Amino acid sequence: MAAESPRRPSRCTGGAVVRPQAVTEQSYMESVVTFLQDVVPQAYSGTTPTEEKEKIVWVRFENSDLNDTSRNVELHEMHSTGNEPPLLLMIGYSDGIQIWSIPISGEAQELYSIRHGPVRAARVLPSPQISPQKSDNFAEKRPLLAVCKSIGSSGTSPPYCCVDLHSLRTGEMVKSIQFKTPIYDLHCNKRILVVVLQEKIAAFDSCTFTKKFFVTSCYPCPGPNMNPIALGSRWLAYAENKLIRCHQSRGGACGDNIQSYTATVISAAKTIKTGLTMVGKVVTQLTGTLPSGATEEEILAHSNTRRSPLVPGIVTVIDTETVGEGQVLVSEDLDSDGIVAHFPAHEKPICCMSFNPSGMLLVTTDTLGHDFHVFQILTHPWSSSQSAVHHLYTLHRGETEAKFAPGCC
Repeated sequence: MAAESPRRPSRCTGGAVVRPQAVTEQSYMESVVTFLQDVVPQAYSGTTPTEEKEKIVWVRFENSDLNDTSRNVELHEMHSTGNEPPLLLMIGYSDGIQIWSIPISGEAQELYSIRHGPVRAARVLPSPQISPQKSDNFAEKRPLLAVCKSIGSSGTSPPYCCVDLHSLRTGEMVKSIQFKTPIYDLHCNKRILVVVLQEKIAAFDSCTFTKKFFVTSCYPCPGPNMNPIALGSRWLAYAENKLIRCHQSRGGACGDNIQSYTATVISAAKTIKTGLTMVGKVVTQLTGTLPSGATEEEILAHSNTRRSPLVPGIVTVIDTETVGEGQVLVSEDLDSDGIVAHFPAHEKPICCMSFNPSGMLLVTTDTLGHDFHVFQILTHPWSSSQSAVHHLYTLHRGETEAKFAPGCC
């Protein structure tokens, strides 16, 4: 998404207040007058308007301690009288981010603003879940903001290769986590901070921010979401690059069940096309070569298949509390400690997935965007192969291809 907003100076602490305004739509004549006032003078003078605009790159609502009624006494008193807690709005610009608190009155208050370059991902971290075995090393600095921007704190790392943790209480940076490859997204809950890289996932303890575990077997999605994951209150789901039969759970989706009339006609056409090309497929399998009329995409797919048996559409769900430290690997030679479920969800690469608030339902979609699948995950205490994955619903969007941006599920 892209929009325009008045450019404001950098600010490390909040304070600005924007009062609500009535939404009005300009008439055709008012639009023409506005155009004549704003554009025509520029064409003759060659100057830009005094109020410079900047583009809004992304927008997201956050849930954190800042708008949690159980942790904020003032918000709890407001909520007990029937008023809803304020919304927490995060806006990403081409040169930084802003965090706004929007109560039910609509009077938005700026909580935080930083303008130190483009920001790819940012999250307001919730207070960690404390246990007798560990304590919060950053209790006096919270709430914390995790930011992945083009230029890290050191200034020497490659673009988008570090995560800086800023204190929203003091405005200072309290920790920086460096990586060798670019970061694509950040996720967090009360247990871990998850850093998403291309084909890799790294999880850090929410109290100490030391590395807890990492995954290197993610399927390479063509984008725009390079490495889709879903993080619930305890479970972490990601796209696995292959299906391991000994860990496969019962259920899942064996194929995209399309029931519309249009889809049935298209499916029949695809069946005819498959029948016409069956001889070529058989020749390919027997001789290891492709027909002379094969496209470049088929040649690349064929060569990649021979080099690496990657399987798209596979989902692995792990328990972030019981999984061991170090590398998480789904393998025939290793036990399934911490692996909750392992199942096929689509025939194409997965591009988006998300848990519901309870963490028991998982919605997924692939790169084509035709179908959204909803799964119910029922775990088994012994192994992931005994877990049941029920395919509850399929939302059929249509036959035209679409691209889904991160966070749209």
